[in-house]
Amino acid sequence: MSALGNEIVSRQAAAARQRGLDALVAMSPENATYTAGFAVPSQALIRSRLVMCVVYADGDSLQIVADMEESFARASSRLREVRAYNEFTDNPADVLADALLERGLKEGVIGLEMDFVPVFFYERLRERLPQARFVDAGPVYGELRAIKTPQEIEYLTRLGQIAERAHHEAAAKVKPGMTEMDLALAIYESLLRQGADGVARLVVGSGERSTHANPGPTDRRLVLGDVVRVDIFATLRGYMSDVARTYVVGKPTPEQVALWQKLLDARQFTLDMVRPGASTAQIYRAFSQRFLDLGLKPIQFVGHGLGLTLHEEPYVGKYGDTVLQEGMVLCIEPYVTFPDFGFQVEDELVVTSSGYQLITGEKFPVSELLVIA
Repeated sequence: MSALGNEIVSRQAAAARQRGLDALVAMSPENATYTAGFAVPSQALIRSRLVMCVVYADGDSLQIVADMEESFARASSRLREVRAYNEFTDNPADVLADALLERGLKEGVIGLEMDFVPVFFYERLRERLPQARFVDAGPVYGELRAIKTPQEIEYLTRLGQIAERAHHEAAAKVKPGMTEMDLALAIYESLLRQGADGVARLVVGSGERSTHANPGPTDRRLVLGDVVRVDIFATLRGYMSDVARTYVVGKPTPEQVALWQKLLDARQFTLDMVRPGASTAQIYRAFSQRFLDLGLKPIQFVGHGLGLTLHEEPYVGKYGDTVLQEGMVLCIEPYVTFPDFGFQVEDELVVTSSGYQLITGEKFPVSELLVIA
């Protein structure tokens, strides 16, 4: 087992002990990937192929997969044992129940992701283990994943910088008259050439389409004067990027330059508040007032955690409050829309012992709008 595997499994075992749980069972794609150290290829494509990643309070571990994925799991999983079920004849809950009973957990306390577990699976588990107690473990995984390991930070840093470079390479390659899809293809090519292993989604919205939150690329042609808002959700070993930039087709107008400077002002104002012990609610309130003072209307958050999913805890927003801790990876994203166009800048950072370290926004400075010329 790698150092990363040891740390993540050990964290889960410790969390189980602290909460009086005998075992944690991860089943969602993100938490199964987090626990096992790899994404089961078909889990997100075939909903009946359930995956269970069990970490016991004593640190032992087990992964249960459909038999079609057994060989890959045995070659890839960081967990000690792998078991398989026949996806056509077996109820996967029986394999989990058998494993828990073998461990003497007939009356155990088992943490499950209650917002993910299918009803048929849960009912069978209750039938097989009527004296056991099942509790919601979703918040446990959220808390654990909010603090990244050094290896996770390495993956996120590498991917974030790949995505940032892709913005600049694509903007230099694409010309007025080409389409949003041409821009997307240039980004795809750059991402994969640099080492990203996939793209979850590309947000490409030009002209009036830049006002939409997450539009995909179309055959709309880029014309002089267009604002183009682009956000890159690439993947690397299951981890994600979230790096947004605003492009302008042709020479930016004075008004566009002035608006960009307002976003950069709000970005730096927000970054200056990031440090361990800071309150996300207080950061958002201060950002929101600054945005209003700049004549802009804030959305309901200015930042969020990033990792195996696009939005993780903590949110830096209007609702909820979290104390920032060293090792969190955040995206800070001042974003504003008008009737005809939208502007956004989004960068990734790591919360450090003394403040923060940018993942993106330093190697390729954000001081100017990207230009398609």
